[in-house]
Amino acid sequence: MKPKLTEVTLNLLQLVAASVGHATLPAEIYWKKVLPNTPMPKVIKAQLHPVFTDIKGGRPRVNRPYYPLYYSVASEIQFPSDPALFFLKKDLHPGSEMNPGLSFVSTISGAAFLSRAEVDTIPFSSDKLSEILHRLNVLPGSELAKEVNKTLSDCEAAASEGEHKFCATSLESMVDFATSKLETHDLQVSATTVRGNQETAPKQRYKVAPSGVQKAPGAKLVACHPEAYPHAVYYCHLTRATKAFVVTLVGEDGTTVEAVAACHSDTSKWRSVFFKVLGVKPGTPICHFLPQDHLVWSPVH
Repeated sequence: MKPKLTEVTLNLLQLVAASVGHATLPAEIYWKKVLPNTPMPKVIKAQLHPVFTDIKGGRPRVNRPYYPLYYSVASEIQFPSDPALFFLKKDLHPGSEMNPGLSFVSTISGAAFLSRAEVDTIPFSSDKLSEILHRLNVLPGSELAKEVNKTLSDCEAAASEGEHKFCATSLESMVDFATSKLETHDLQVSATTVRGNQETAPKQRYKVAPSGVQKAPGAKLVACHPEAYPHAVYYCHLTRATKAFVVTLVGEDGTTVEAVAACHSDTSKWRSVFFKVLGVKPGTPICHFLPQDHLVWSPVH
């Protein structure tokens, strides 16, 4: 089932367009200054210079994001929106076949980065929801307004045990969080990509290619997940007992994906539904692939 789409108003598109022309932006200058040896991933470039190719009536679309609800203790029991992304650590090896329902798509489209100077003038707090909706020209009571409120709630929720979290409302603030938590400016930034000219990888059975498992460098990592919001917002967190891998997957139709996977060795605090669905005991190491527009930051050394 495709994620439900909502629309940002035309006025917001004009606000974004005014700040994301093809001239060098302040965020790009900041990236080169702070991360001189780190190539900028395509997904970030796309959000700095968005091309709204799938817009009706000139309005960008915002998809519901992917929520990996590992540690939530909420009473509502539900598996994340795409359970095919999850697999066991023991299955991460060349020749292994992944879940047949696996696919790779972008979870957010049309949400562009604004500069830190711009977003710092806009509140980002649930007690300022009315002002936020007014400033971003979002209709109160609309689906997008509900998503904005959900994102604010996610960002204000307490961090899980052993987790350091931060919602980055600009690229500059995401860079600052990653460099401060990883204690270095020599970083690698990984994102799932589909080889060739394809924008998505269709749902099918994928197999891990020979020599197709590469561990990301460094002993710790920061993962950043896009949130549903009129402009780009990322939920970033430094997690415990987590390792990242770049896995080359080949589909039955020949589609090749360089997929980023995060593997968690300590799942003792995870919700019981994960273990029931995967048929394992609590605490079993579990991995999951990341959709295309999610990021993993790791030290090069």
